[in-house]
Amino acid sequence: MSFVSVAFLCLVPASFLLYHATSRLAVQNLIILAASYVFYGWWDWRFLPLLVGISIVNYVAAILIATARQPVRKLLVFVAVAAAMVVLAIFKYFNFFVDSFGAIVHRAGLNPNLPTLRIVLPLGISFITFQGIAYVVDVYRGKHAAEKSLVKFLAFKAFFPQLVAGPIERASNLLDQFSAPRRFTSDHADRALWLLIYGYAMKVVVADNLAPIVDTLFIPEQPFGWSVVLATLAFGIQIYADFNGYSLIAKGIALLFGFELIWNFRYPYWSVSISEFWRRWHISLSTWLRDYLYIPLGGNRGGELITNRNLLLTMALGGLWHGASWTFVLWGLLHGAALAIRRKFSGGDEPGSKADRAAGWALTMLVVFVGWFLFRAADWNLLIGMLSALKRWEWAPVHGAVVLAILSLTCPLMLLEWQLQSRGDYFLLRWPAWMKYPLFAVLVAVTAAASGHVNATFIYFQF
Repeated sequence: MSFVSVAFLCLVPASFLLYHATSRLAVQNLIILAASYVFYGWWDWRFLPLLVGISIVNYVAAILIATARQPVRKLLVFVAVAAAMVVLAIFKYFNFFVDSFGAIVHRAGLNPNLPTLRIVLPLGISFITFQGIAYVVDVYRGKHAAEKSLVKFLAFKAFFPQLVAGPIERASNLLDQFSAPRRFTSDHADRALWLLIYGYAMKVVVADNLAPIVDTLFIPEQPFGWSVVLATLAFGIQIYADFNGYSLIAKGIALLFGFELIWNFRYPYWSVSISEFWRRWHISLSTWLRDYLYIPLGGNRGGELITNRNLLLTMALGGLWHGASWTFVLWGLLHGAALAIRRKFSGGDEPGSKADRAAGWALTMLVVFVGWFLFRAADWNLLIGMLSALKRWEWAPVHGAVVLAILSLTCPLMLLEWQLQSRGDYFLLRWPAWMKYPLFAVLVAVTAAASGHVNATFIYFQF
């Protein structure tokens, strides 16, 4: 069930009315759980047992870890994490590893008959797995108590606003809210309204209108170098508007039920360093990689060489998390190398003067958008075909139309973000009613008009 589907627009009001018809916390949690399973099962009901099974394994493992003694606790957390990674490896990476191994042995002159599986990737499996790992490890570390209520825990694992594309919530934030009384106030209503309007506008108006441009230009037989540049710029804006749009919608829907989700994006394209970019982009993933991979690997405690190794390994695995392709690994390695270089030459300090900040921003955006080219070129044939076009720099008439489309969609978004980050995320809500509600009505009308033009699924649903 997509956020932009009619079924979803029926599920949310129905769940909202049932949810707020009672003040009993246990009943509200059951309604959330039921709505979440309907939401997930709508895609393919066959994956519901997988979601329930992963959730129960996390639930039982955490209780066992909390009650056991060392070294049994360490063994239990290892088994729980390993089981989660095995599930992820089977559904997401089995054919990738088999194909990669086959390519290696083929180069050695062998032709083994290796097995492959026709596996349908369960929606949101990476987010579900990482959220479960974080919970189990936090219980092991003593950062959170093991949840005893099965209903609360299942609702936390399946919470439908953020189930399939995050944010990757920690138990200390989201799970604890299932134990606290929740109210729907006028403040919740105002903030939810704005987040939903803004999120849907980003998705439908900006991302979905850039999607056909990106799909048209990202082709293996691309003849023009300028097309590669424009396609990369368009995709960089598309993926941001698409993913941040989802995150804003998720946050807005959660507010309707009295829940506060974390901010997953904080205006990343205003960053003046690559480290600042990762503090602003997909925050729940970057902090997960830091807390559950980079720091356990040793972080920056082993000298420059070990630190750089940890950065490269963490970001490479973060790239592989996105998909079973070596181009995702290259994307991660690029960001890992950029973080290592910045650490060496800046000492961790952000640029100070206006000139330094401008140069830092330009260099950061260069790294980020080169990375987006690798991210979008999902296989070697597409990557090589697009790179070969950089030999030919003719300017075709279509390029002017593409530039105009990118600017017309990007400039209003950047102008609004400039105001939001300087005046506050909800500054428009402080406007008088005669100003803000007509603006909201215009945004809703524009979004509704654009919704019939293109109906692209959210990019991160594939992860």
